[in-house]
Amino acid sequence: MTVDPVTVMTTISVGLKLIDQFGDLAKRFMDQPPQPPAQTIEQAGNTMELRHNGNVVQRRAAEELNLNAWDEVRYRALERRAWVNWQYFNELSTQLPMLTPEEQGHIRKRMENTKSELCTDLRAMAQIYERTLGMSLPDHYRLHDVCD
Repeated sequence: MTVDPVTVMTTISVGLKLIDQFGDLAKRFMDQPPQPPAQTIEQAGNTMELRHNGNVVQRRAAEELNLNAWDEVRYRALERRAWVNWQYFNELSTQLPMLTPEEQGHIRKRMENTKSELCTDLRAMAQIYERTLGMSLPDHYRLHDVCD
């Protein structure tokens, strides 16, 4: 089966956005204000661009991807699990303000467990991105500030 590099690049781009969204929500859950990262990776057509304070500092074209590192089966399993846990975490987050303090404590425990599972899966996805892109991701995609 041939893997299309542009499709892989788009999949990586969508996954990086999910990691960003999770990081912001997890910070709010931890009572930390989300802050925009200095470095980001964004898709621009058939290239991925590493930006620092908005300036492009590194590019990777679709044809430069290490497609041998792209494990489609493992990736899709991680993605499905992360998506289910993301929806659950998000739902619990929206319920939290409407609950009594006792109920909030129970929900916070569930959220913490779900956050831990999300951290594991999203980090594994990020490792696949790094190997496929052949470049290190900025720290916030490794979720050190919300998962450690």
